[in-house]
Amino acid sequence: MKATPFGGLFVLEEFLNQVGFERLFGHVFGKYRRMRNHRPDRIVTMAMATIASGGERLYDVCRFEDDPVIPDLFEMKTIPKDTTFRDEFAAIGVMDDRRRELIFRLHEDFFRKQKTRIITLDIDGSALPVDGHQEGALKGYCPQEPGSRCFQTLTAICDETETALSEQTYPGNTKWDTADLQAFLKPILDRFSPLMDRIVLRLDAGMWSGKLILFLETYKNVIYLIDKPKHAPLQEKIKTLVYKSYHGSERQYSVFCEEGSTRYHYVERTKLPAGTQTDLFESDGYFYRVVVCNEKRQPHIVFRRYNQRGRVEKHFEELKNQYALGKMVSRNFSVTKALCWLSYLTFTIMGMLRFVAFRKQMAKYRLRRLRFILFTTMASLAKHSGQVVLNIALSRITPWKFNGIMDRIWAY
Repeated sequence: MKATPFGGLFVLEEFLNQVGFERLFGHVFGKYRRMRNHRPDRIVTMAMATIASGGERLYDVCRFEDDPVIPDLFEMKTIPKDTTFRDEFAAIGVMDDRRRELIFRLHEDFFRKQKTRIITLDIDGSALPVDGHQEGALKGYCPQEPGSRCFQTLTAICDETETALSEQTYPGNTKWDTADLQAFLKPILDRFSPLMDRIVLRLDAGMWSGKLILFLETYKNVIYLIDKPKHAPLQEKIKTLVYKSYHGSERQYSVFCEEGSTRYHYVERTKLPAGTQTDLFESDGYFYRVVVCNEKRQPHIVFRRYNQRGRVEKHFEELKNQYALGKMVSRNFSVTKALCWLSYLTFTIMGMLRFVAFRKQMAKYRLRRLRFILFTTMASLAKHSGQVVLNIALSRITPWKFNGIMDRIWAY
């Protein structure tokens, strides 16, 4: 009899089989190297299992070397060395289009099976501070550790499914301009705009640009909500508007649309407490926010929808603390890009698994909680009547709940 403390990874492996990960990986990446002892898709799968079980460094895969069950569970003769993983990700890291294509195809199949016709994408970036002198780790905008070397990552996270629809990693001194944002958004919108009834984009004030607005308006089913910087002319304009509160709220709202334009400027103002130090252009005792949208709605509804964008910050925190984003890095920048992609890919697979298989309270569990109650579960592998049987100790989750999870995975 063989035993493992990571028997719950069987759930992850079965879900990857159901989404056809091996088939999709083969179609997208093709035969980019000679076949060695381990298939490329198995190496990527094993790396995702390392993150799911708590690994934060590439060499953490070595924890599976003495495990007698994991190789059988993931259809591998032996567990590859961390240098094998590094070589594999060095090859994957230079194929930006193929990495993006794999995540696109996973989402296409997922949206089709779930009959999803409306999605909300939060576009945001984050700095990944690191120690050392890795290639691409340069000093740039890094609010967590000012002055530190870092990488920059830009991502589009689907709010409904909590998955990363696209991602890109840049050197630390990168400052995204309109051309960079258009290059990032164009493949997403070209791919998914024909498949959806509506795509809602939420962006912060740092991404505001007239050229970007014109670009987004070329897609008829794309709705954008963008926080607009409050420059002096706009400040004078919003102070002359007539405001109204809704449902007894202390916040007041107004809206205006420039003549001949379909861009609606939604304004929210909040009374500042007495004695508060005001900004140069907010000397009337109010704090103002302006969101530009190409759809006519009630102002308080627009701000309620835009404020939900705050969830993307929690997703970044989760990615960094639970999916090893920015912790799995390498001296080679191509390897670092592939490892960041791996973190987003694992986050996406877990989001899909949560959406498909988990119900009620479990649907709210994040990876750290799932790791405790599910993935790090004792299991034994034995042969019975000529068949290999995996016996999982369900001490932290009831058998009927586990059976329900597996039934929904197999029905996907």
